[in-house]
Amino acid sequence: MPYILRITRAGKTIEIEKYYTSRYKMKGIKRGDKVRPTTEQQKKVNTRQAVRKLRILMNANFGFGDYHLVLDYIRKEGESPRTKEQMRRDLDVFLRECRKEYKKAGLVLKYIHVMEIGNRGARHHHLVMNRIDTKVLQKCWYKAYEGHNRVKVYPLDDTGNYAKLAEYFIKYTDKHKTEADGALMGKRWNCSRNLVRPEPEIRIITDREWFRSEAKEIKGYYVDKDSVSKGVHSPEYHGYGYFRYILVQIQEEGG
Repeated sequence: MPYILRITRAGKTIEIEKYYTSRYKMKGIKRGDKVRPTTEQQKKVNTRQAVRKLRILMNANFGFGDYHLVLDYIRKEGESPRTKEQMRRDLDVFLRECRKEYKKAGLVLKYIHVMEIGNRGARHHHLVMNRIDTKVLQKCWYKAYEGHNRVKVYPLDDTGNYAKLAEYFIKYTDKHKTEADGALMGKRWNCSRNLVRPEPEIRIITDREWFRSEAKEIKGYYVDKDSVSKGVHSPEYHGYGYFRYILVQIQEEGG
């Protein structure tokens, strides 16, 4: 029975996905009933797909010592909260100043960005950026918003697997996705155009047995246990089964 094997290499990770799809349906394939997904089911599918895309983008382009950056607003007494339009302009100025400073340092700016309005109304910008002196980032944000603000910098770890961070970013975009919802951005995230976008390797596997749903380690990699996912009758794959997991490169001692 044939199935699709999708392998995506992104930085220190390899994503393995096995699934059936009607696109390659062949005689003898047995599938579950095709059921139109509910609105809630489709939301979950869309969110899962968004997390996957963002995770791969982060893993492929950022690594140890790069930053998860949070840009805060500290308002003066009586000052109105920033509107989403003002927040967008602030970020445009910040990125413009960053490009200048990165160029001076002989670097090229890379970033992924989402905006957030917290439950209590606090405004934030979340970014993943390649490393530079943090004083530079402070200076650029001061120019964007009158100097009355705060910059928080969280260096990325050395795993190369930023799945949790991708989920964290998408959590904010899921709060306000449409204009009617008060969407902060036109897309779930914005990013620089110079990011690497890995192309998956697609294989059509012909076998008479159900694919083995076992996450297997390979030399030099371990299985991220939190990434293992298995199911059937998923609206994402029109009723066929699927199985996914992520392999993460093992760090060498002293590396």
